[in-house]
Amino acid sequence: MFDATSKPRVFATPPGVDFAQALVDGLTARASNMPAEQWARTQIFVNTTRMQRRVRAVFDKGPAQLLPQIRLITDLASDPSPQPVPAAISQMRRRLELSRFVGLLLDREPDLAPRAALYDLSDSLAALMDEMHGEGVTPAQISALDVSDLSGHWDRALKFLNIITPFFDTGQQPDQEARQRMVVAALAKKWAQTPVDHPVIVAGSTGSRGATALFMQAVSRLPQGAIILPGFDFDLPDMVWATMQDSMTAEDHPQYRFRRLMALFDLDPADIVRWSTEQPANPARNRLISLSLRPAPVTDQWLRDGPELGDLQAATAGLTLVEAASPRAEAEAIALRLRQAAQEGITAALISPDRMLTRQVTAALDRWDIQPDDSAGMPLALSPPGRLLRHVADLIAKPLTAAALLSLLKHPLCHSDRDDRGDHLRNTRELELYLRRRGPRHPTVQSLQNWAKKADRAPWVNWLSGLLSPQPPAHTKPLSDHLTHHLSLAEQVCAGPDAEGAGGLWKEAAGREAKRTCDALLDAADAAGPVSALDYVALFGGILATGTVRERDGGHPNILIWGTLEARVQSADLTILGGMNEGSWPEAPSPDPWLNRVMRDKAGLLLPERRIGLSAHDYQQAVSAKDVWITRAKRSADAETVPSRWVNRLTNLLGGLPDQNGPAALKDMRARGDKWVNMAAALAQPIHTIPPAARPSPRPPVAARPRQFSVTQIKTLIRDPFAIYARKVLQLEQINPLVPTPDAPLRGNIIHNILEDFIAQHCDPTDRAAFMQIAQRHFSRDCPWPAIRAQWLARLERSVDQFLSDEVTRQAQATAHLVELKGQIVLSGPDMTLTCKADRIDLIDGQTAVIYDYKTGAVPTAPQQQKFDKQLLLEAAMVEKGAFTDLGPKAVKSAAFIGVNAAMKVVSAPLDK
Repeated sequence: MFDATSKPRVFATPPGVDFAQALVDGLTARASNMPAEQWARTQIFVNTTRMQRRVRAVFDKGPAQLLPQIRLITDLASDPSPQPVPAAISQMRRRLELSRFVGLLLDREPDLAPRAALYDLSDSLAALMDEMHGEGVTPAQISALDVSDLSGHWDRALKFLNIITPFFDTGQQPDQEARQRMVVAALAKKWAQTPVDHPVIVAGSTGSRGATALFMQAVSRLPQGAIILPGFDFDLPDMVWATMQDSMTAEDHPQYRFRRLMALFDLDPADIVRWSTEQPANPARNRLISLSLRPAPVTDQWLRDGPELGDLQAATAGLTLVEAASPRAEAEAIALRLRQAAQEGITAALISPDRMLTRQVTAALDRWDIQPDDSAGMPLALSPPGRLLRHVADLIAKPLTAAALLSLLKHPLCHSDRDDRGDHLRNTRELELYLRRRGPRHPTVQSLQNWAKKADRAPWVNWLSGLLSPQPPAHTKPLSDHLTHHLSLAEQVCAGPDAEGAGGLWKEAAGREAKRTCDALLDAADAAGPVSALDYVALFGGILATGTVRERDGGHPNILIWGTLEARVQSADLTILGGMNEGSWPEAPSPDPWLNRVMRDKAGLLLPERRIGLSAHDYQQAVSAKDVWITRAKRSADAETVPSRWVNRLTNLLGGLPDQNGPAALKDMRARGDKWVNMAAALAQPIHTIPPAARPSPRPPVAARPRQFSVTQIKTLIRDPFAIYARKVLQLEQINPLVPTPDAPLRGNIIHNILEDFIAQHCDPTDRAAFMQIAQRHFSRDCPWPAIRAQWLARLERSVDQFLSDEVTRQAQATAHLVELKGQIVLSGPDMTLTCKADRIDLIDGQTAVIYDYKTGAVPTAPQQQKFDKQLLLEAAMVEKGAFTDLGPKAVKSAAFIGVNAAMKVVSAPLDK
């Protein structure tokens, strides 16, 4: 297939070329005289499963022939080795082994990290160990780093890094990354001695990982070995290639990985040969993008090389820039264009690392019944089985709350695959009303049994009680025991009362993936050793978070959503680069808790900028397609956004080349985008205008009208009569929240009870300690939130001196103090009962009354009392009319609101007006 050469055989395709099609066309052209059986011996190694399927699909178009072997590079980790290499350990088992050692370290030194971070730390250590195996870096190299200026942090990190040192022992069972490198090294050694004579091709990989680069080196030395690089920038001048020597400054350039490969192969840019004669969709745009992405030290070349680009309107033909006002507007514009593509019958791909944007686009497409083919799938933890398993896990280690119980009972998989699910939902609804009105904050089996006695719900409650039976005290036990109990409980929840099986828990794609993940965890559970219930819940949640549910054939065949990895070597008629804002594309590098970038560079590990460089390469390839959209939102939910650095470079370059029609080209790009944004906005507008409803004016029959009010409801009757109508006529009551919160009414009730006890017990108003003792007792009993309780107590303590000082005067002039006194009076014309519960009435010489009402909020002013807040005025009238049986008719000397708050204001009622 290939002619003999003295140098490594490295080919490439430029950006904007359909890589899979070009790969097959180039192979067919070079193998025109190759015997048919030689095709079956040809091996092609690609880097993704989607690329594997795409190449196979191109071959399937015909003509009929024997097909080459199309394999994944990562499959090498499972291949037999020319030298004895143990089978790779599963990733799950390795992470559980690490979590065991991390847990022991945290037990010995709990100040190093919180216990809740156990699995995250183990996962991070496993990722570092995989990277060290792949790049051929040993713990000894890490320990030898110069950390003189980072000694404090390094001492803490080294305690964790020492955990992974034993796993580099050759006697240990290797993980997949280590075994892949070992197999590649053994294969390279074997090929150096007895090279194979059939074609071996590595296609579509950039060699960014150490083991992959090592394999590519071995393949390049074979007589019929070849490397085919995707998206190689043939327009980049040699002098620019020469500047990309230092990884610390050039790692974020899209072509740096190729520069690194050329250094490994001892090649120059001129030695990279075009794989096929296929030309990019728009060579002029390739040159424009190449110039815009020049490394920062040489961007002065824009002025020199920019005029050589020619008419930029030709280069930007087919390029659309969408700058929407918000992420929602961006998603709606993208969805509208994808809908048009589906109608035209062309393939359209949305490429974005922003999963929020892709979900919004998917939701917008649902308007037209279009389900895109999303390569990323759904996170397993967010799927129905994943959510239910997490809800059930919470029952194991956390106190049961009403909210947690109802979340579980309302889950669509609970009591699933049964004909009586309607009865289950009705019972759940009734239970919710009970828990909101009178139920305990933490339901128990006994409280549920008491509720069941009021209706015929015994079988259902017995089933529920079996699920909520008190668990033994939390203690450590084998992970497999925790998991077995957890899954058994989940299956009982899904099956329902007196049923076998697991309901719908393990059905559909999400259920099968959840079952596979749980089985893998059970197989490796012995590696974790004994764990506590809390550690188990954290570990199980972390494992679910790594899973993904994919429906390969569930979406529209022409409407595609790709991640940047899947898009590298694929093409579509319309390419949409979504979410082109800084922080989304490129994504901000994840923080490394172990090594900074300088230490990584010295150790030979990958730099954080590697991901930025790969994203830049993905962008360069995608933006070079025939018809391309670049979309971004000018503003996110809380702030203005910053355009992606690559969009900024492109627009700045275009804006600085007026002689090449750059500003006009940029204006046309934006005009094309604005057209779709405006159409999407118009589509979102309602077609028909609905006239506003008339102002409500309820007039219930006289017989249905309320005949009793409290003095505090009069204010509501004056200011908001509809609230009275809803409550007293329609009998609508606001239900309590499932999770009580420390709100203002609760604080007011507690303080009222404190003052009532203080007065009723005839405490000395100068006895501050007695007052605070009563306050402490009430807050401890009625406010179960320690932080809020401390805050409210502190606020009361700051105001208590003023209250007690005024109380000395109030008690000095009174001979009796009546608290929480109830009274009522019947008014005629029409008949109406007015009720009252007075906070406090003091008697002077047994004949004259003074009325007080406590206010923990704002105290009504005298004008407000005259207009609508007539509580004290009505209380005074009721006292004089003898509405309080235990008091009898009394003359009212005065009435006042006593503010128990920061202001401590006392406002008298205008009794004389």
